[in-house]
Amino acid sequence: MAGALRPVVALMALASVLFVVDGLLDGAYPGGDGWIAGAAHYGLGVIAYVFALVNGAIALVIARGSERTLMGRIGLSAFFMLERPITAFALGPKPAASVVVHLATALVELVILLGALEVWRLGRSVEGSEMDAAFALDAPSPPHPGDADEAVGPAVLPPRTSWSIGALAILLAMIMVADGVAGGFIPGGRQWDTGEATGWLVYLYAAVVLTVAVPAVQGGSIALRVLFALALIFFVERAFSPFALRNSEPVSLALHVVAAFVALALALVTAGAIRAYAGRRGPLEHASTGGA
Repeated sequence: MAGALRPVVALMALASVLFVVDGLLDGAYPGGDGWIAGAAHYGLGVIAYVFALVNGAIALVIARGSERTLMGRIGLSAFFMLERPITAFALGPKPAASVVVHLATALVELVILLGALEVWRLGRSVEGSEMDAAFALDAPSPPHPGDADEAVGPAVLPPRTSWSIGALAILLAMIMVADGVAGGFIPGGRQWDTGEATGWLVYLYAAVVLTVAVPAVQGGSIALRVLFALALIFFVERAFSPFALRNSEPVSLALHVVAAFVALALALVTAGAIRAYAGRRGPLEHASTGGA
């Protein structure tokens, strides 16, 4: 349990740092446009510092062992995943670096959400009196009958399925990066901006796909479902974004079409993995609960 919780706490600390960087890039410092009485963003940039303090305090409490606080942090992750992208674009123009950090923070929050849900799922198998002790970072994981089932879970996916998911995720990420490069979003190239100059977002899409694919290829049930949803979203986005942005460049159109087909293939393979996982997971859970 502690081994699964440490990366989550470390990512929470990273998120606090990113919140501070968000505030600084938004000009939320004395004399800056984003400060309390500043003209930019209605002075709301200082909220990033509040988020940083709250996030750091919650990370400290979770590190000391608190399952209830972990549940609260799961809810905050869902909130930050929506709030960071919205505030990156909805409060007026921001520097490209600020937009990138906002979206990077949302990506970190996605990873925190997946990790926290996995830790919470593992913690559900611990007896009530041992719950907080199991969540402590310095506490060894207590043996219990569910350990064997938890150990079997990640190994449910056949190697061929795991390799297929990983290969398709990498291929989709590579095509997206190639699309960004072809669009001129490289150092010294086009300006990274909002509106029609958002082609650089493909780099963030690629990072999200690879981040979620890592636990998915290991059989993580939550990660598989998230990857399935992302694959469908990217299939629709890659297929229709050229029409929405009126993009008629042949190379870009070809990369969009190929990415759409790869995303669809990834969705189909992931859906099959989810069905196989559910089909083989059920008997294990039944054996550990109802078969006694």
